[in-house]
Amino acid sequence: MAFVTHLKEIRTKQHVNQTDLAIAIGTCPKSISNIECGKNCPSVEMALRMAAYLNTTVEALFVLQED
Repeated sequence: MAFVTHLKEIRTKQHVNQTDLAIAIGTCPKSISNIECGKNCPSVEMALRMAAYLNTTVEALFVLQED
């Protein structure tokens, strides 16, 4: 099972860049980039922090995709 991310779409609609999001949740911009590209999966804590900062839900940011 894999996941689909809507992080970039939601982040850019809110005019938030990767650096600002990374600083707000305590990570580096490269981590945000890797998550948006599907290279890395965020931890539960990181996903919750992203959702809170972007005023959305984890379910809106990430969706499980059956293989």
